[in-house]
Amino acid sequence: MKRPLFDLWQLICVRSIAEKGSIHAAAEFLNVRQSTVSRSLLALEKRLNVALFVRSTLGTTPTTFGNDFIRRSDVVLADVSAMNTLAQRFRAGQTGQLIVGLQNCIVPGRFSSLAADFQRDHPDITFQYSEGGPNHLLYGLEQGKLDVVIITRCDIKASLQFMPLWTDKILVALPADHTLSVEAELSWEDLRNEIFLMGRDNAGEDFTAMIARKFGEPWRQPKIRHHDVGSIRILTLVAKGDGVALISSSWLPLIHKQEKKELTLIELRDADGASHLEFVIVWRSGNNSRIASDFIDYVEARFEA
Repeated sequence: MKRPLFDLWQLICVRSIAEKGSIHAAAEFLNVRQSTVSRSLLALEKRLNVALFVRSTLGTTPTTFGNDFIRRSDVVLADVSAMNTLAQRFRAGQTGQLIVGLQNCIVPGRFSSLAADFQRDHPDITFQYSEGGPNHLLYGLEQGKLDVVIITRCDIKASLQFMPLWTDKILVALPADHTLSVEAELSWEDLRNEIFLMGRDNAGEDFTAMIARKFGEPWRQPKIRHHDVGSIRILTLVAKGDGVALISSSWLPLIHKQEKKELTLIELRDADGASHLEFVIVWRSGNNSRIASDFIDYVEARFEA
């Protein structure tokens, strides 16, 4: 790329000369020496090989070309000013983009309502989303590809920070005619002999890990069958009597009316109370994004209120 014919300072000098009517007045306005403005103008005219002003004892008057040049210079300087304002607003967290990673077992609308509330106060900030499992999202966060991620709580590196958001109760889905369907609540021990049906998504991974923690005795492994379908579709197999399934309470609105008639959904409890999935927001300690910082402060205030 070739060197530009002129720089911004020369454009500022030209516009100031035109506005003030002389090099002397322009220098006073710009708070610099007259020779500085005069040298900038001469250098620009030499570079362009055309006169921009007619000099006289009464001052300086733009030439025909000078008038056109000044009009076009105003556009350039206005654009530069707008770019500077944009940079200032970006530094202040008033405009820009927040890249959010969402674990794909999060029900649609759970996070979007939070983002919408934030955007009402920050209308020039846009959200970009990436979906995946916890390990994939945490890797993207560490690589700087994501600003924040929302995942189920897991082992999180010390280099990352996190904050609890919400919890979803865990329900067990049984066929409507199952012998346990008359119970008001169930314990993990009640399910020890059941066949657990799991989907391929990371909700299935979370539930598989949870079952392993509850029943993972070396001499007796839990009975788990994995299917290459999403966790919500597993409920169709439960209704057929193929086994039982774990679901998050936030999924209830996604279950079709017909499936609800064929299923019994019962809260699952353990010694510490209701079993649940805990969701957290995670971010990098060294993220210098003002937008990310403001969003985390907003989320913290929202969930601690």
